[in-house]
Amino acid sequence: MTSRFTATNLVAFVFLVPFAVAAADTQPTAGQSASATPQFHGTYEELKPQSKQLIDEWYADYNKLTGDHADPKEYNQFSLSTRTTYEAVTHALMNTTLTDKSGKPMGTALDLVESLETINGKVPRARGDLQFRMYVVLKPDALQKLKDSSEFFRDRDNTIYHHGYPLNYRQDGVPSIQFSTAKDGRHADIDVDYRSSSFPTGLFNGHLTAANSDVRAGNNTQIHLQRWQGLTDWWRTIFGLPAEVDDPTANLLPGDVPPTPAKGGGKLEDAVQDFLQSWLVDRKPEFSAAYFSTRSFACLEEYAPDTGRIVNAGNAPYVAANDLTVISRAIGNVVNVQDALQPAILNDKEIKPVKQPYATEFSLYELSKATAAGFECDPEKAFDEFDQARVLGKTKKSSGSFASVFRLKAPQQKSDTITLIWAKEGTYWKIVAWEVEPEEAKPGVTPDIRRRSAVAKAAQPAKTKMKADPVVEQVSHEFLHMWLVDDNYDGAAKYVSPRSDACVDLYMAEGQKPPATPDEYSQSIRIALTTVGKDIGKLQHLHDVLEPVKPEHEDLKVVGHGGERAYTLAAVPDSLASSFECEKRSTKHPYRGDDPAQKVYGNYYLMLFTFRTAGDHPAALTLLWAKDGGQWKIISYEVVTP
Repeated sequence: MTSRFTATNLVAFVFLVPFAVAAADTQPTAGQSASATPQFHGTYEELKPQSKQLIDEWYADYNKLTGDHADPKEYNQFSLSTRTTYEAVTHALMNTTLTDKSGKPMGTALDLVESLETINGKVPRARGDLQFRMYVVLKPDALQKLKDSSEFFRDRDNTIYHHGYPLNYRQDGVPSIQFSTAKDGRHADIDVDYRSSSFPTGLFNGHLTAANSDVRAGNNTQIHLQRWQGLTDWWRTIFGLPAEVDDPTANLLPGDVPPTPAKGGGKLEDAVQDFLQSWLVDRKPEFSAAYFSTRSFACLEEYAPDTGRIVNAGNAPYVAANDLTVISRAIGNVVNVQDALQPAILNDKEIKPVKQPYATEFSLYELSKATAAGFECDPEKAFDEFDQARVLGKTKKSSGSFASVFRLKAPQQKSDTITLIWAKEGTYWKIVAWEVEPEEAKPGVTPDIRRRSAVAKAAQPAKTKMKADPVVEQVSHEFLHMWLVDDNYDGAAKYVSPRSDACVDLYMAEGQKPPATPDEYSQSIRIALTTVGKDIGKLQHLHDVLEPVKPEHEDLKVVGHGGERAYTLAAVPDSLASSFECEKRSTKHPYRGDDPAQKVYGNYYLMLFTFRTAGDHPAALTLLWAKDGGQWKIISYEVVTP
């Protein structure tokens, strides 16, 4: 069974271990000036003046609120993903000039920001709409300037993601800046979208949705520079050190990589320790590289310094060995593993700590099947493993995979948490995946001064669910059952109205010729339904593969129905229905906002769900139902990405 599912966003640690450090030999040699000592990049000191000013004011506000004396230079301690997110977003904002409809300049998009509230880089196990963005207070006239500008248009309201920030303004094309604002017009979350959503691939590709706003992922940096020039991608080199410290392409073969790892055939903890000893103490990275499984090479796809270079089973071990060499040189000479690293902790109810004799060097955990699938780099293998465990009801059973967890030390600080996933391949323990990021952000490391009461309403008692038209409840369930359980794709396609043809055009792949006739549009829908159904495979219950999504828009009223374990059904007022039309997704055809005076319910219903996958959260699918020719049909659909 093939699959389009993608696992969690995994950072290739051999390329991007982010912490401040000078080169290994910090004392200048004869004829070398001290000023030539390589310096760590991505620092507070290197920020552009406007970006630095926001940080200064942010810390001043934070200190005023808390009585603390935090220093803006603490920015240098933020995780790699937090700093790259901040630099990419502010760079895009300050390089986007706003003009009114007559062409008169109105400043830059960054001028709309009054103050910073917090920055979110990668947040493990969080939805994509909570990652890779910054939360701000806008200036009093910011919302009006967004409305008046030629560069932004009012997109449909955020109905699922961006809780507390329903109003949506974005640019045309990709990449684009998205302002999601609160109804007070002052609070917003801002991110850059680098990738277009697609149907049906976007429904399963959690990796895509999480990496959508991560400037480091894949070719996002190149996409960024195509629209906003001048961003320095300092994170593309080891530690952000200047290229003259060590050319990653030079001396690619520090030594032959053995065909088998030295201690891979023994106990797991001994294999882990040997990997670290060979790498950091003995300075023989080729022996460490022998522990990498071919499965792990998929981790290089998104986050290598030179994304796009060919890394295959033949040269990948040598690429890894070379970059391990760069890291060990930067750390310097150490007499034992403890001098170079310290254990770190994972917190997850589906993992078990393992006692082992090297606890002062690294932590070791046994992973459940679901957790192990979430770390898997290869998308097809990730879902296949997850789906197999789901079908057998064994997602919480032991996977036979383990995680070694540690942080690298440096003279000034330590790295983010490095997690290596180990599994037996034949008779040898091998590294099959890895991840770099703080497992959990420490409270207070990144100040958060959001005025939550001003953004979202206070908690209210649960509202009584509405009752749906019984026919809607019946046909919506029949559609899903026919599509995903019965594999009757022709029958399922009959529930889709020709009124949704504009959605087919919206989700066409770049360069793909759109349908020209009604039959071609109908065939396109059937192909998409078939693709999804075959990827899912056989199942007995909808809730085995679907999970409901809660709508965040206050005018969408959840209704009770028999399939609540698998999907949500919500009544849509007539005044909001047009916001789901696929035509209204650009500057030429913006969503103008509907008149909320008449909130008539009963003519439109929205079905919302996501597919259960391993790893990151995929996009949600919304299906708008209305009567067409006297029968309830799907008249519009949307792949909703965070």
